Amino acid sequence: MRDWVTFPDGNRGRRSWDSDPQRAGAWQRRLAQAWGGDERPVCDCRHQGQPMGLSVHRCLRQRDGRQVEVYHLARLRHQGALHHVACSFHEADPRRDGRGGYADGVVRERDDGRIGIALRRGLRCLDVAAAPADPAQAARQGGGQGAVRQARMTELGLLHLLWEEAGLNRWTPRLGRARRRWPFVREALDRAALRIVPARHQTLSDRLAMIGYADEDGPALLRETARTCGDTWRVLLLGIVDDIALVNWQEGQQFCALRFDGAGAYNLRVSAASLWHERVARRYPMAMAALAQPRAERAIRVVGLVTATVRVGVTQGLSLVRCRADDIALMEVEPDTLTPVSSGYELAIARALVEQRRSFVRPLRFDAGRDAVLPDFVLTDTGDPRGTPMEVFGRADEAYAARRAEKARYYDEVYGQAHWWHWDAVASPGRWPDFPPAHVQTGGDDDA
Repeated sequence: MRDWVTFPDGNRGRRSWDSDPQRAGAWQRRLAQAWGGDERPVCDCRHQGQPMGLSVHRCLRQRDGRQVEVYHLARLRHQGALHHVACSFHEADPRRDGRGGYADGVVRERDDGRIGIALRRGLRCLDVAAAPADPAQAARQGGGQGAVRQARMTELGLLHLLWEEAGLNRWTPRLGRARRRWPFVREALDRAALRIVPARHQTLSDRLAMIGYADEDGPALLRETARTCGDTWRVLLLGIVDDIALVNWQEGQQFCALRFDGAGAYNLRVSAASLWHERVARRYPMAMAALAQPRAERAIRVVGLVTATVRVGVTQGLSLVRCRADDIALMEVEPDTLTPVSSGYELAIARALVEQRRSFVRPLRFDAGRDAVLPDFVLTDTGDPRGTPMEVFGRADEAYAARRAEKARYYDEVYGQAHWWHWDAVASPGRWPDFPPAHVQTGGDDDA
């Protein structure tokens, strides 16, 4: 991943230093100096011969019980697709990304560089979920050719947006074991949430609380977010899910209980109506099958985003956060890199790419229909500025044959026959073609 930034005074630094404990302080000071200046920092990408400018944003965050100023970089409006595919500021062209499944205005770039969104269920407790998009209405809104374009973003779409904006759908060997540390993941997601605006005068970060192991700041941040939400706002809970189960209550009644990894340290209880257990099992069979196994035997991890009403109380002298879920979204990820996957075949390829020290991105579907053609992975280290698409064909039935031919035709037309990779996992299980070779670096940097 390319993340070098040149500041107006000529000094250079890496965006990833923001999550390096030894360099984060110096990085923040450089951003503070550049904030509000007449000249912009630039990355190493160029468009029409000119360097690509970046925007510096400032916000207040709670750290160690006090408010501190935090700065972060963002790409400029409508320039995401102009950055190189290996650049950390790259954003896929919406026409080749799951965001293309939304009607106009559901996801929009604001003048200040942030992202405005229209959620299916607002974050005010009085808001109710909007009905799913009607095909006829979607066509009137510009879906085209009968395609259904969603008029609102669901919780799953929001989870994908957070993951993509945090860069967690990207992988480069230089990350090493960083994503095994939950504070690293939380910081990346919080920076992403600061850029997302679900309503006027607030950011998603105001309502988002993240739960994970060995996070000293996490419990206090959860309580602060819960108190801020109060009876007026819903809270968004995000973390690795450990269990979703039906629990017997009283007089034969049951409720659905969701437990995040590390939730014990947060004194957090999450419940939902019993029907949610069946509903989640139907929506996310791969995730629920994994959660049914002993923790040590799970091949994947499950990320959950829960929209809930919240109440903070005191039980036996301890502050207890109780949440009642209004919706639950799940996403399956490779355990070490947190790369999203949707099948065992994709999991095998993701692991092989990591073992071979490749750099890649996993495009996310958001709420796009199954007819949208999205590659399973895109290699970002082959030297192609658009990246090299990778497709895993995991079915051989007659109904899938037409879909497979449609995908192949699309890749041939857009990228060229020799510029995309595929694996017929049914015909050759466990044996896939060699990956396209990585571009040889000459500057001594391990990034593409």
